[in-house]
Amino acid sequence: MNNGWTLTAATDADIDEIMTWFPDAAAVDLWGGPGFRYPYTRETFREDCCLDKVDSYGLRDASGRLAAFGQSYERYGRGHLARLVSNPSMRRKGAGKQLIRMITALLADRYDEYSLFVFRHNLPAYRCYLSLGFAVAEYPADAALPDKCYFLTKRAAGARDDG
Repeated sequence: MNNGWTLTAATDADIDEIMTWFPDAAAVDLWGGPGFRYPYTRETFREDCCLDKVDSYGLRDASGRLAAFGQSYERYGRGHLARLVSNPSMRRKGAGKQLIRMITALLADRYDEYSLFVFRHNLPAYRCYLSLGFAVAEYPADAALPDKCYFLTKRAAGARDDG
């Protein structure tokens, strides 16, 4: 049940709004990683988000207000979630969890497992992911920041067990 939430492809207007959600370089780094430029322009923000390369989603509440943003693409043979963020004025209202549920539902027909990275000090996000059934997994050898991030995975509901 989506309780009035709607997930759509992110629009240019969504990107313009999301750019206002980050008050400083630390907030951008926590969300986008150390390679994300700050201060940014619309062009650098779009480029650093890889908007033309990955699926990008806007989650809207029942009134149509942008509540969250996230991305997905294939990584390590999984449906990988990235750059997940809730509208700061709407945090702690379930938007982040709903965003993840709806993105993984879109990926369910293609992947048996989902993954994401989270900075170890980003405890609200870490707790959110754990509450949705993600668990810390072995860190990929080729991934950056192994001493600063957790790699989390979750089996898709109904995923086949090939073992």
